[in-house]
Amino acid sequence: MPKKTGLVVALAVVLVLATTGGCATGDGSGEAGPERAAEQVEDLLRTRYAQWYGGIVLDEPAGTMTVYRKPGSDLDEVVRDRFADVAIHFADARLSEQEMLALTERVMADVEHWRGEGISVSGAGPLPDGSAVRVMTADGAAGESERLSEHYRQPIVVERGSAEFAPFSVGPGGIPSGPTGK
Repeated sequence: MPKKTGLVVALAVVLVLATTGGCATGDGSGEAGPERAAEQVEDLLRTRYAQWYGGIVLDEPAGTMTVYRKPGSDLDEVVRDRFADVAIHFADARLSEQEMLALTERVMADVEHWRGEGISVSGAGPLPDGSAVRVMTADGAAGESERLSEHYRQPIVVERGSAEFAPFSVGPGGIPSGPTGK
């Protein structure tokens, strides 16, 4: 069973990194830029605010980041205080990263069920804005999104595609912390 969970988490990491434009990776220069700040904010939020943290989206040309979080904590205040020199915006997330990862695991555990229902699921992972889980299918049909969302009673966005595998590191509590080889 642990191998299956690792596979699901690996799929989630690939999707998260692909949709955030690489905010979880640095440029290797050692300079404190938006990527490095995003890593530090992410580390804080994944450990201290896991039930509220949804994701981060970087706007590298503007030098800003948007932190998506569920309302109800002092997250905004703590992040603003700790990272006062970084342009950070906050926006509401529907789901936390933890909730999206749990939903991702449920969807991937049901791949055989969905194949029997005519939906060929090939990968899944959290959207960085905390709005839904992205599920990749062979067809990417709009009706698939409705069926999956109704079944799990959670927001699911479907697109046509297949997952690519990448090595990853696991941080505290089994939360993905980014690709290996940093």
